[in-house]
Amino acid sequence: MVLSEDDSDLGAERRVTFARDIFDVEAIKRAAYRLSGYLVVDIQATEHEYHCRLFALDSTNVDAIDALINRFRGEVLDQDLRIRIAKETEAYRNLILSLAFSKTGVTG
Repeated sequence: MVLSEDDSDLGAERRVTFARDIFDVEAIKRAAYRLSGYLVVDIQATEHEYHCRLFALDSTNVDAIDALINRFRGEVLDQDLRIRIAKETEAYRNLILSLAFSKTGVTG
């Protein structure tokens, strides 16, 4: 997500960094979407990291903003694990589905 040059209307900015060799950018995007009602997230990629600028939509309570940032970090981890588990189990899921449909007589 690219923000305009003037981000002053978005409230206090916080920054979070994720290592590219550990986290998938898709996980960061999914987490940003999940919290889009509370945060605006600007993701910038460098060679080794993803730098996220986070802006709370309601920037009146500093403790609430910090809690949202922690929630964002947790959501990124959760989404990253979901993506990795899906990749690791894809072959098994496909095998189970193909076996299940082979018994039904349904052909594609």
